Amino acid sequence: MRISEKEDGLTHRMPAHLIFYDPSQGGLYPYDDVTTLELWYKTDIEPLRKIIPEEFELLAPIITITYQKCNGVQWMGGSEYSLVTVSTPVRYMETEEPVEGVFHHVLWEDKTAPIIGGREEAGMPKVFADIPEYRRLEKTIFFNVSHEGKAFLELELLLDKAFSAEEIAKMNENNGRLIQLGWRYIPKVGPFPGADLSQATYYPVDNEYSSGSSLTGTVKWTEPAYYQHPAQHAIISVLAALPILEYIQGSFKKGKSCMRMDLARTLP
Repeated sequence: MRISEKEDGLTHRMPAHLIFYDPSQGGLYPYDDVTTLELWYKTDIEPLRKIIPEEFELLAPIITITYQKCNGVQWMGGSEYSLVTVSTPVRYMETEEPVEGVFHHVLWEDKTAPIIGGREEAGMPKVFADIPEYRRLEKTIFFNVSHEGKAFLELELLLDKAFSAEEIAKMNENNGRLIQLGWRYIPKVGPFPGADLSQATYYPVDNEYSSGSSLTGTVKWTEPAYYQHPAQHAIISVLAALPILEYIQGSFKKGKSCMRMDLARTLP
């Protein structure tokens, strides 16, 4: 085993001298029980365009906030975790055939294991946050994202009409696939500018929905003072500054998912 030997036929995960495996074995990561809450809103195109890398074409000036409660996560021994993403629909233009998907501005998760697996290895912008399980009282749903007791993102949602069997079947076409697009960036070690690695990434997720309904809702961003959350202040302040011009109907869905690491790749 040599540090300089980059091609040994195995995938290593730090601590690299202890964790290594054959990447051809697996790549499918089933989640047996997933609750998904989504709400879309229109925002100002100019500040949104400024925070998306130039390799991506902006398809619409839309912010999507997605909450997921993931249970029965098989690769975690059947455990659970929660996540919240803030995303925008884009098209990657540097490939021969453009690739459409969602560009994640940030992906908050409340456990370390999924952050490690999706950040440096898949290029998803994962960071830690406290994400209590969503609360539901009749048709009202509420969830928040916080840091050390101070919420910086809150959503209040109201369930509307249940989806028909035909609508659910439509969502499940093409494996219900969601294309996640990210930017994997590894800085140089030490006080040196620039990157050791900087590349776009492609990471699909397949979904099979069993039920759901449309919903409406509102979003409340609360920008913390810098000293209250210095590690993520730059993330929250930029996203909170994007104006909410118009809410678009969201959704509440129950089902299962499968992370398709076997199809993940870097983009030129």
